[in-house]
Amino acid sequence: MRGVPTLIRLAQHDVDEQRSDLGRIAEARAAAEAALREHDAELVREASLSLTDTLELAAFSTWARQANRARGKLQQRFAELDRTETAARESLRDAISQVKRLQSVLESAESSMRQAATRRADIRADEREVARHAASAAAR
Repeated sequence: MRGVPTLIRLAQHDVDEQRSDLGRIAEARAAAEAALREHDAELVREASLSLTDTLELAAFSTWARQANRARGKLQQRFAELDRTETAARESLRDAISQVKRLQSVLESAESSMRQAATRRADIRADEREVARHAASAAAR
């Protein structure tokens, strides 16, 4: 029972770290998503420019192949961050559950200790009452 509060503090620290990590992952995921949107917007801009000029169309063809590879890399990064975020959320849920389990153990132990203390106090009070009755019976 003495080590449970320490375990709770350590588990809570772990939860705090995991929340922080999850925040950073979510920010990176949002940035990757924004980069994908910007890339797609740039593709649309370049495509519309290429429709006006045949030289631009030829340049767009070369650029589009490179842009497609770059988009693939952006999509991979986004998917990786998405998987990482999902795993981090699961890990955070598990860590929070661990804190709650430890708190439950502590509350249960404290309740048991209070009940035992109350029983001991009741027993001492009963013993004093019996001793007082015995003393008053002996005095008669």
